Amino acid sequence: MACALRKLIVSMSSTLALTLFGQTSAQETYAEGKALFLANCAECHQVDGQGMPNVYPALSDNETVLGSGTDVALVLIIGRGEMPSFAGALSDQEMADVINYVRNSWGNAGTPITAENVAALQ
Repeated sequence: MACALRKLIVSMSSTLALTLFGQTSAQETYAEGKALFLANCAECHQVDGQGMPNVYPALSDNETVLGSGTDVALVLIIGRGEMPSFAGALSDQEMADVINYVRNSWGNAGTPITAENVAALQ
């Protein structure tokens, strides 16, 4: 039952994203976010978002990821623990894309964050 509910929530989040950004734009943004995640994050957090136990945290069902997009943006901007800052390495739009990918993958369901939201934090 919980799995079915989670899939429904993810589907609803995808629908919300498509409504907010337009179908093509949302699909392109998700694809860009995935590519950025694979290039910059997957080595530690793994392709499946499960991380490495006791080394790098899972992003799937992660309290910070499920919280606010702003919280995730601040982690990318400032860094945390062994995770480096991505300020200057990724544009505001790239950070928003990877954040939206992470917040809507592996069963996560998060509202979209924009490049303007990310820029306002820097």
